[in-house]
Amino acid sequence: MKRFLSLALALTVALTGLDTSQAAPHNTKNRDFVEVASDGKGFTLNGEPYTIRGANYWQGMNLGADDCSGGDRDRLDKEMELLVKMGINNLRVMASSEGPDDQKQRMRPSLMYAPGEYNEGVFQGLDYLLDAMDRHGLTAVMTLNNYWQWSGGFAQYVAWIDKNQTAYPLPEGDQNWDTFTKYSARFYNDTEIYEEAQGMWKKHIETVITRRNTINGKIYRDDPVIMSWQLANEPQEGPDAWFEETSTFIKELAPKHLVSAGIEAKLDQFDFNRAHTPKNIDYTTCHLWVENWEIYDPSNKSSIVDAQIYADDYVHSRAQWATELNKPIIMEEFGMARDAWIKPDDEVFKYSPDTPTAHKDQYYKGIFDNIVSLAKKRQFSGSNFWAYAGLGRSTDYPNQYGMVWVADPPHEKRGWYSVYNTDTTVKVIEEYNSQLKALEEE
Repeated sequence: MKRFLSLALALTVALTGLDTSQAAPHNTKNRDFVEVASDGKGFTLNGEPYTIRGANYWQGMNLGADDCSGGDRDRLDKEMELLVKMGINNLRVMASSEGPDDQKQRMRPSLMYAPGEYNEGVFQGLDYLLDAMDRHGLTAVMTLNNYWQWSGGFAQYVAWIDKNQTAYPLPEGDQNWDTFTKYSARFYNDTEIYEEAQGMWKKHIETVITRRNTINGKIYRDDPVIMSWQLANEPQEGPDAWFEETSTFIKELAPKHLVSAGIEAKLDQFDFNRAHTPKNIDYTTCHLWVENWEIYDPSNKSSIVDAQIYADDYVHSRAQWATELNKPIIMEEFGMARDAWIKPDDEVFKYSPDTPTAHKDQYYKGIFDNIVSLAKKRQFSGSNFWAYAGLGRSTDYPNQYGMVWVADPPHEKRGWYSVYNTDTTVKVIEEYNSQLKALEEE
């Protein structure tokens, strides 16, 4: 019988192209798909309440690649264990990145280096990441595009159609983000290129959703590890019809999975409702960036008070908006810099892994307390902090592709918002996760 099974496995490998060293199933427990609760007030998994105790781990796809493609699977496996120890059950990851790989401020190597052309090594990194998450009982939010340049994103699609050499319309050193955002938004606001841009992107969506995982043989659209497909990271003021059209397209390809929009929700309730009203957008999202929005100054010790007041109002107002739509809500991005106020004139100190995180810990705890309070009333479903750097450090030497895989995207200062495995913030996150877990069990 053993020899028969070995021959059967060999035949399966030959037919499917699976890696024999990884083909054996890792997770034998029954897994269902994450669903929205029947009353719209949260999520369920296997018929039980499911809160999102999450982290952003956008770099996971590239860490999961093999050595030749710039990955570090040993580190990824260790970080999976650390995340589970923290009580994390959900990771928001990139399921897209666009080349060419000679561009600045870009994830390298990219998943799709040219329209419809893929780096198989990076794709297998995504396979490995999902399989590792399955082994550790985690679920994934799969982000399919990006309004910002650090993964290529919308602007790269525009550049491909325009035949530009670069997706950045800004001169070196120009920080006029208004110029860039208008360029990026052409992806869905320019009627002359809309059909071509969306068609190109939908081919990518279909390629990812219908992919067969080379590690475990599962087709992505049938894999319960995937909780949600997300249209894009922070699509800014996208057209109403785009949210409707794209969410419907994804739902038809992957009817077992949830779909989310990925918006910040930093504007008003009208903008929030436009993105979240379509029937195939299953839940709502919000992001909170007090420093980027000029509410918090990490060099000013007293500004933490303003940050917390703003965050308190933000969490409660967005929870109310979601309640009115009768859809769950996740705070899927928020972060804070290290304590630059200790040495406000020292730029190196601001981003050093050794710099304390007293303000960050206080700020995280304030947000977490609000979410737990609202979750008890089933008005909030969890969060994903930004972002987990794990064993990486801002001081690490770049790999062969010039990348340092921490939690800060390539266009930002390394160490700005990263949460390292040794940070005191980890204890704050652990306590919060234990409180949410306890709510599931009540």
